[in-house]
Amino acid sequence: MVILGALVNGIEACIGGVLGVVLRRWIKKDMGDFLLVGQGLCVAFIGIQGMTGTASAIIVTLSMALGALVGFVCDIDGWFHRLGDAVQTRLEARFGNGGRLGNFSAGFVPASLLVCTGSMAIVGSLQSGMLLDHATLFSKGAIDFIICMVMASTLGIGVAFSGATVFVYEGLLTLLATIIAPWLSATVIENMVATGSLLLFALGLNLMGVTRVKAANLIPACFMPAALVPLFTFLGLL
Repeated sequence: MVILGALVNGIEACIGGVLGVVLRRWIKKDMGDFLLVGQGLCVAFIGIQGMTGTASAIIVTLSMALGALVGFVCDIDGWFHRLGDAVQTRLEARFGNGGRLGNFSAGFVPASLLVCTGSMAIVGSLQSGMLLDHATLFSKGAIDFIICMVMASTLGIGVAFSGATVFVYEGLLTLLATIIAPWLSATVIENMVATGSLLLFALGLNLMGVTRVKAANLIPACFMPAALVPLFTFLGLL
């Protein structure tokens, strides 16, 4: 099955989130906050690792600028939060507002961004679609399981629903891989990975409480290199 990697990744992220909610009753708030800072450091480290290649600084810069503009106009962050608030309302109607499940948006938005951005999500989805090689997404699923479990122990049940987000995201990338493959040169992929890793770095800073960047509005930036790299190559600038 071509989307097997995306499916397994989504299930593992969901299970990790559910276990985190179950375990949160034994984790004090100050300990949970400290664990979240530690995860923020790890996410920032993963982001830095993804930016250590030979991607073009001008491509990444323009991708972030154009992507931020598109994301701001479309208000992707707002859509994420409105979806989270709608689910929160349904959860409170079903289970009551005892605070046991946490604020849905507070967990759903950062967890969805975390599991959907970065090199492993992009490259792994392309490998699944073009080569039927799911190894990268299987490995990513194991990592997401641990990270989502820790995040959910602090941020609540919204983290578990990031499993659905990553399944849809990686599944679509996987299905589109064979169509967009002719435009995805090694240079395009490298710049997509670098841009996505920069987004991960921003998310890591958010988790540590250093910044409050609306990272969801930067999602379109990850795909801008697919258009910018061929354009710069045609103009002889790369």
